[in-house]
Amino acid sequence: MMFLRFIFLKNVSTDSQKFIKQGFIFFLIIFPSILTAAPQAQPGDVILRHNIQMLADRGIISSPVTTWPIAWDDLREDLKSQNADDNLSGEILSVFNHILARAIGETSHGKFKFGGGLTLSNDPMNIRGFSNIPRETSEAIGNFSWLDKNLTIDIKLSSVITSSGERQFRADGSQISLKLGNWSFGASIMDRWWGPGWDGSLILSSNARPIPSFTIGRNLTSPFESKFLRWIGPWDMQVIFGVLEEERTIANANFFGMRFNFRPLETLEIGISRSAQLCGDSRPCGFNTFKKLWLGRDNIDDGNITLENEPGNQMAGFDFRWSNKWNNMPISVYGQFIGEDEAGGLPSRYLAQVGLEGSGFTRNDGSYRWFMEWAGTSCDILKNKIRYNCAYRQAIYKSGYTYKDRIIGHGLDNDASVYSFGVVLVSPKENLWQLTGRFGNLNKVGSDNYHSVAIDPQYIKSLDVQRNWFTSIGLFKIGFGLESREKVFSGETSTHSRGFISWFYK
Repeated sequence: MMFLRFIFLKNVSTDSQKFIKQGFIFFLIIFPSILTAAPQAQPGDVILRHNIQMLADRGIISSPVTTWPIAWDDLREDLKSQNADDNLSGEILSVFNHILARAIGETSHGKFKFGGGLTLSNDPMNIRGFSNIPRETSEAIGNFSWLDKNLTIDIKLSSVITSSGERQFRADGSQISLKLGNWSFGASIMDRWWGPGWDGSLILSSNARPIPSFTIGRNLTSPFESKFLRWIGPWDMQVIFGVLEEERTIANANFFGMRFNFRPLETLEIGISRSAQLCGDSRPCGFNTFKKLWLGRDNIDDGNITLENEPGNQMAGFDFRWSNKWNNMPISVYGQFIGEDEAGGLPSRYLAQVGLEGSGFTRNDGSYRWFMEWAGTSCDILKNKIRYNCAYRQAIYKSGYTYKDRIIGHGLDNDASVYSFGVVLVSPKENLWQLTGRFGNLNKVGSDNYHSVAIDPQYIKSLDVQRNWFTSIGLFKIGFGLESREKVFSGETSTHSRGFISWFYK
């Protein structure tokens, strides 16, 4: 229970802390005979995601793979059901064996695992894609995990020096996870990534620090047994209920998120996501508030809804990823469309993200992936009349769709139109080269002191290179980038470089 107190001490009221601890004691004591551990793969590992997606695009993994964290149990069971020796070629067999071995290792019971790391950065990037790059100037990390038939514990503690020179201690990346039947329950401060994009997610990404949350998620994504629902195919559902920081216009506001995604076809994955900011100091909070929010009765002048009793601020929408083969190599089209508002009970004023990607193998038995992506973070971005100063903003929750001053959704913040591209090369020994570029417009309309990336309209061009390699003493990462910004109104141009080096041992 000391871990739970450490996680929620600053962000949750005394009554909520009491509820959290009582809930976990209840699960630990009442259901010990049917609880099973449920370890998860966290977002940020580009090689892992690349390999999992390669197997999914070739029909070897049948479960949905665009919701992170991903349950290792599900990957293990999916892969163990394959007859790899008979069905797979040498190139993809190597990827298969690597992921299966890791899944078995991550789900082995009865072992303490220890690790740690160090990270140094001269100018941490403030637009964060899927890759696990530094958020702060320096960070020293220590972690350990324990897994048995009843419980998974992942504890990650770090000492951080921020860009302002402040020293902080954090538990980001930690969780306690239990399983009841096929559902996992946890107290979590883990990064999340909902959607098929590589350079961002419009509704929930790892751009901001992870929100301390209660989580509920499906462990195995097996299809429905009912013949009426079996067409949905393998499906997953994740629910989070967290608490935002105190230092915002509505202190201690709550965060709710829910995602359902499924694969009705081997080549098609669909996701439906919903999130909300609600409650907080001086705001109405209770069952009726959540009921109104759930039913979409959260717009002013909708019945008796006013600024004083409006239940919350919601976003919702859908995404897809469709894959086909060209010259026997998978080519995929994906998109995400998230409504900032509601009309007629459905999402409206959509933000949009679309992309194209492909993968294959190199001559030396390595593999590669490339992607091209566009994101538009203005409301009604696909219509002739675009609405500015709308996305990730709200009249009551004036700090915006943020946690710790960074956007919970896409790292570009609102009113951006940016193209990005990337190339990933993975060697047979699982070493990596990654190239990522961006160009486009930030904050198109004007001055915005709340904007987390650009307080005035700017044009951005950037290029970043990252190299990861394994040694006998751990994993090393080194990255270097150049970024140029031009202020639209004045024409003033600035260029700066950034770099980081990291070491991790596990």
